[in-house]
Amino acid sequence: MRITSTKTLLLLLSGAVLFLISCQKELSFQDQQGNTGGTGGNNRSIIGDYDFVGVLAHTSSTITVTAAGDQLKTVTVSDYAGKDYTGTTKITSNQIIATGIGYSVDTVMNAKSYINGLLIDDSNYPFVATIPPTSNTTPYVQNNADSITVTGPFGLATDPSGNAPTGSVGERISWSGDTLIFKTSVSFTQSITQGGVPAVFTGTINATTKLKKR
Repeated sequence: MRITSTKTLLLLLSGAVLFLISCQKELSFQDQQGNTGGTGGNNRSIIGDYDFVGVLAHTSSTITVTAAGDQLKTVTVSDYAGKDYTGTTKITSNQIIATGIGYSVDTVMNAKSYINGLLIDDSNYPFVATIPPTSNTTPYVQNNADSITVTGPFGLATDPSGNAPTGSVGERISWSGDTLIFKTSVSFTQSITQGGVPAVFTGTINATTKLKKR
């Protein structure tokens, strides 16, 4: 490998890691998936009043940069469960009305960096964030007993920056006793600039939101 290109990629590496850390907190939820099928609805009505009691997420993000004939790739993965939950939710026949929804995250994420397929760094970074109580109303359409399609932030509370996604997203629904469970998967791909060099940013988020009926 040429020395000059190695130096360039190492500089891009440091920027890419920082970018991935911030993006784990500020995902834009572009190119969101549509309807999601599933089982477990048991034909129970979801209309009612609930306490917000859980959020789980697995995220994976990759930045790929090619410079001077060499490729840098950084892959960041995190798994987390929220804590210190606050807030309530009211579900009507066509709206999910969230009031004072908040939680905190205190975990680590792992970043692996490669140059031309060779692992050059494997590091953990803290992922600590607090979502202040937030209220919003999300329209939804129930597709069947096991899935809904929402247009708004509900069920995508995996963004610790508090940014609200746009577009429609499919969510599976199921019950565990008196707890209503929503599951969704989001994939995104976007072009970015890293250190003045074009790059491709891709990723996935698998999220679970739990509401306990009051």
